[in-house]
Amino acid sequence: MTKLALKDISLDLKQDARANKRTFAQHLQVLAEKGDLSEKLYIPEARDAQGNTVPAWKQIIARGAGIQPKGRHAATSVNDAFFTNDADRILFPLYIEERYREINNTRRNGLRLADLVADTVTAEGGATDIGIIRESDDDENADLSRIAEGAEFPVLRIESTGKTVVLYKFGGRLEATYEAILYASLSTFDRWLGNVARRSENNKIRTALRIIRNGDGNNNAAPNVDTLNVGTFELADIIALLQKAGDVGAEPTIVTGDPTEFAAMFSLDFISSPSSSARAAEDVRNTGTLPVLLGMEPRMAPIKSVLDGSRQLLAIDPSRGLTMAVDPRFDLVEYDTIIKRQIKVVQVSEKMGFAKTDIGVGTTLTRRSA
Repeated sequence: MTKLALKDISLDLKQDARANKRTFAQHLQVLAEKGDLSEKLYIPEARDAQGNTVPAWKQIIARGAGIQPKGRHAATSVNDAFFTNDADRILFPLYIEERYREINNTRRNGLRLADLVADTVTAEGGATDIGIIRESDDDENADLSRIAEGAEFPVLRIESTGKTVVLYKFGGRLEATYEAILYASLSTFDRWLGNVARRSENNKIRTALRIIRNGDGNNNAAPNVDTLNVGTFELADIIALLQKAGDVGAEPTIVTGDPTEFAAMFSLDFISSPSSSARAAEDVRNTGTLPVLLGMEPRMAPIKSVLDGSRQLLAIDPSRGLTMAVDPRFDLVEYDTIIKRQIKVVQVSEKMGFAKTDIGVGTTLTRRSA
């Protein structure tokens, strides 16, 4: 079988990806792993500076087309990099698509969507129905000493919710003159794309946080424990939060919250005391690194989220995260328009929704007035 060359990376292949419910990059990766791509496009042994495998889409751009957007071609214009050779044109929307996803996954000290989502399913249309886990709230039902012969065992039920997961559009638009986009350097265009990506990511995170805290309409709001401490937290408060999470089988590894309460966490004596020799205290004072609290890594929520003004901390167990439903028929970028150089707007759009299939994804600690 003849292996695919650069000239074969075409819109027809993009349509094959859609038919198989994959992104273009995912489809190229499948072809690469099957050995269907030429060695000039992809070699399995390729590694980046961190020793990670280089995905097929990056190798096709770098090895096949000789374009290094983050390297020696950073100062090259979009036009010179992608539009001087007809075979390279389809690589520009591919680059936009995957760089957009990469940027979304890079958030130092901030919550990432990956922290809140455990799995992804496909959903064609405007809504879908996803099952959720139900279990008895009566702890005595789980006491084995009370289960007599013939008695019923505690039940863990997976049921259809009867509530649909609505899919929403997320994304953004980069509007500029034709010349501004085509003749911007790749590094400049990358920064523009980064601004679009981060704004879209924040909107997704806000939506996911709302569902984790309030539920998705299936009577599954986050479990909560209260504290009457004013202004500061005590270690006992954080322990109570973890115990409440443990009641539903969760093991939180991330903590976020209302900006005021999030900051108040760091007033704990073992962190804030000038005489403290704890490593967490030294890290905060010397490097600004946010300290891990009882196994939970602090991550800042985007401003204007449902947590703002809530007087709450939210402990998150990513392994019990939301299910994200994505419409695979919805192109992230418009390949046809970009390939034809009809570029005045670079519009990035996705269609997705979130379902809370496990109540253990998030647990709140609320500061109450005495």
